[in-house]
Amino acid sequence: MAAEQAVAWVRWSGWGLVVLAGSLVLVLASLSLGVVPVAVSAIVEVLLGEQGGLSRILVWELRLPRTLLGLLVGANLAVAGTLMQAVTRNPLASPSLTGVMAGGALAVVVAMSYSSWPVTVTPYVALVGGLAGAAASIGLAWNGQLAPVRLALAGVAVTALCGAVVTAVLLNVGSSADELFFWMAGGLLGRSWPQLELIGATSLLGLLLALAFRRQLNLLSLGDEVVRSLGMRVWRWRLGLAALAVFLTAQVVAVAGPIGFVGLVIPHLARILVGDDQRRLLPVAACLGAWLMVVADVAARTLVAPAELPVGLFTATLGGAGFIALIYRQRL
Repeated sequence: MAAEQAVAWVRWSGWGLVVLAGSLVLVLASLSLGVVPVAVSAIVEVLLGEQGGLSRILVWELRLPRTLLGLLVGANLAVAGTLMQAVTRNPLASPSLTGVMAGGALAVVVAMSYSSWPVTVTPYVALVGGLAGAAASIGLAWNGQLAPVRLALAGVAVTALCGAVVTAVLLNVGSSADELFFWMAGGLLGRSWPQLELIGATSLLGLLLALAFRRQLNLLSLGDEVVRSLGMRVWRWRLGLAALAVFLTAQVVAVAGPIGFVGLVIPHLARILVGDDQRRLLPVAACLGAWLMVVADVAARTLVAPAELPVGLFTATLGGAGFIALIYRQRL
């Protein structure tokens, strides 16, 4: 037993080093690449407080908070998607299943179209709208318990309704809809330390809670009757874990808009690598989601520089291609 534990510790230590090295490389690439490249040596000097000027502005004020935010956004979406697929036992479930993204998009579109609120309140509007959309979906699905099928149907209904209202508003506002379209595609343009401070601590708390409940997630995959025989209140755990997924997703919508495909595809890629055990699946999914968002953000701001494309365009492209590959390999 001791030998097996030692082997397991060495294996996971090795994986930890791989994750750390991969994350470091991606962070350095994100800090270095852009309209104005910054040398790695200059990045190190800025982080150590030994250099100012343009390099400090580019690295410390613009790219570092955006990179850290991208890591959190990707991890939030991937873990939220993993939670929703476990709660509903549906491989096609995603963070948007509860209507949180559609609700956030509707709130922002209405607020930006018909009010004079400053742009700085947009994250809070999106957060409130996302939580309201999720509350509507869960409320419609509630029938004394939270059945997966009812939750999925309610989420589809709320998302469709919000989407119809958003389309009507965009058609009505006319030429001023360009900014709204860009926000709805999802992205990290203009995001900095205030947005990171808004969701940093709460995102880490949500991710840690998800890891703490990995045993319950494993039990939910066994079926309701088995879980009840073990003394668990199935509906309570489904409701609580679905609420945790909403909590993580709402924070993403608040700072980055409705970014799709990350929470749908990444859990499947993680399962290919480590299997269905949530003890391994959740941390691997979080890492893959974080990496994907950083790669997509770097591509968004460099491929057509000095212009910038929405990050959601790249996550949809990469996620769609990955989903097609999974279908082709009959993983779904």
